[in-house]
Amino acid sequence: MDTSGFHIFSDSCCDLPKEYCQEHEIGVIPLYVAFSDGEYKRDFYDFTYHEFYQKMKDHPGDFPKTSLPGIEDYAQVFRPLAEAGQAILCLCMASAMSGSFNSARLAAEEIRQEFPEAAIEVVDTKALTFFQGLLVREAVGLRDAGKSLEETVNILEKSKGEGGAFFTIGDLSYLNKGGRIGGLVKLAAVGLGLKPVILFRNGAISLSAITRKRKKSLTELARQAAAYLRKSASRLEDYWVQVGYGLSRADGEELLAFFQEALRAVGFSPEPAPELSQIGTLVGAHNGPDLMGIAFLRRWPDIGRA
Repeated sequence: MDTSGFHIFSDSCCDLPKEYCQEHEIGVIPLYVAFSDGEYKRDFYDFTYHEFYQKMKDHPGDFPKTSLPGIEDYAQVFRPLAEAGQAILCLCMASAMSGSFNSARLAAEEIRQEFPEAAIEVVDTKALTFFQGLLVREAVGLRDAGKSLEETVNILEKSKGEGGAFFTIGDLSYLNKGGRIGGLVKLAAVGLGLKPVILFRNGAISLSAITRKRKKSLTELARQAAAYLRKSASRLEDYWVQVGYGLSRADGEELLAFFQEALRAVGFSPEPAPELSQIGTLVGAHNGPDLMGIAFLRRWPDIGRA
């Protein structure tokens, strides 16, 4: 089977703009989110990120709940393509953080039982939010450069280990409520109002620094991201780099300015400026509306940037 020109899917944790997904024909499988009213809505489709974060800000004690896509959510989009003999690549958020990957994997197995020749690859990106989105963009570039499905998967498996993201959050109560990082929350002392800098790589969270003030957390986040890139790359162009924010774009612009200054300090040109984007619902639900981050991914040298 010719697996060039394959179809690309991702769960909605990739946090890519709708316009980009439409332009590059990326299918988005939604996660679901609900506040205390109990009504689950589809991420990506039923509300904007700004609406979601504003509701969190207006109701600070109302911790949203998230639900993963089910097997049938994936199977219903895989099935008609498999029946038509078309190849499929699905990129899912880190399996350590959600069962989305497992739902997609089981759906692929179900479809292969119906269509034994179906070419379906499901990849655990070991990534979240706009870091995951960078891997989806990389897949688009590889597909559009004529790489086969198999070649693309092999490249992505190598690439995902050469990327990551630094984050900081404004309120640790969300992480504490979700119980997702246990000892890390204790280290950061929720009750003291400290601001951690967190590194997310290879599907795992680690505490990178603890600060006492919001501005210090942003400057430390920018400094650590710049230092990591300086250590890993002789040229900044070797990496795709993106800055993300939760509710406030102004906060994102402030972090971007700190990051550009930190890049200068390690000898990199900060121009053109890294892309600024809004972090989406899944990560926002568990980290609060004031989260900020910088994601990076080593570029595959043979392709342009989609």
